[in-house]
Amino acid sequence: MSPEAIIDGLFAGSVYALVALALAIVFQPTRIMNFAQGEAVILGAAIAYQVVALEKLGWAVALGVTIVLAAVMGLLMERMIMLPVRMSGSRYAWIIATLAAALIFQALFNLGYFDVDALRPEPVIAGDFQVAGITVGWQEALTIVVALAVMAFYDLFLRRSVYGRAIRATAHSTETSVLMGIPVQRIVVLSFVIGTVITAIAGMLAAPVLFVAPATGLLFTIKGFTAAVIGGVGSPRGALAGGMIVGILDTVVRSLVGGTVGNFAVFAALAVILVVFPSGLFGKPMEAH
Repeated sequence: MSPEAIIDGLFAGSVYALVALALAIVFQPTRIMNFAQGEAVILGAAIAYQVVALEKLGWAVALGVTIVLAAVMGLLMERMIMLPVRMSGSRYAWIIATLAAALIFQALFNLGYFDVDALRPEPVIAGDFQVAGITVGWQEALTIVVALAVMAFYDLFLRRSVYGRAIRATAHSTETSVLMGIPVQRIVVLSFVIGTVITAIAGMLAAPVLFVAPATGLLFTIKGFTAAVIGGVGSPRGALAGGMIVGILDTVVRSLVGGTVGNFAVFAALAVILVVFPSGLFGKPMEAH
């Protein structure tokens, strides 16, 4: 096992951690695990590919376009998922609604980039550098730093801001939050928008290095979901820890054995962790609304 494999694992883990965080952000006020979340990764990668690789407009423009379109996508996701859930009255309607949203967005991306195998723009920062004899790509280092910064900022946002406290209150009890005058619907919409923007940025950062194809959104959702469950759903620290565990374990096992054994190792670790920590490493038992 080479040290570079650990760096690759930290990079992939950072991407999965951001997806896991987005899943947790949506889950907190809704108790819904959004299986369409990974499609925002494809949105970010597609915008980076279109703006940077094809239009040659640069990463600053790509970032601005990504934030705007990701916010729009978050608003659409909220309507596509929450409206059927509320109208159906079924506690399991979210499964069909989120998968339907994922398939719709996947079809749109496939139509737009049907002849593209991988949405791969140039890196934000090309090249690499040496640390203790280990080669680290600047793109990988940037992604790890951004993931850590986003986790820290969101944790601070939850604890210190008015909206953060409202999100925590809504996660604890929707009914009590309504009685306290908290705009629950606005909090739900905000959670979808924030989660989608974070995931799209993860897609932008991942695209120059990872294989991101128009139809791979569900794969990122599965990896992010696994990371969220391992770390504990609803915990930013858990999302970071779970993402790193998934990324490092998957990458290291693939480098040693190859094939799909990395996925087997990840899911085996998930089973073991849930036996020892049923709520994940940093999660707390949570009752459905």
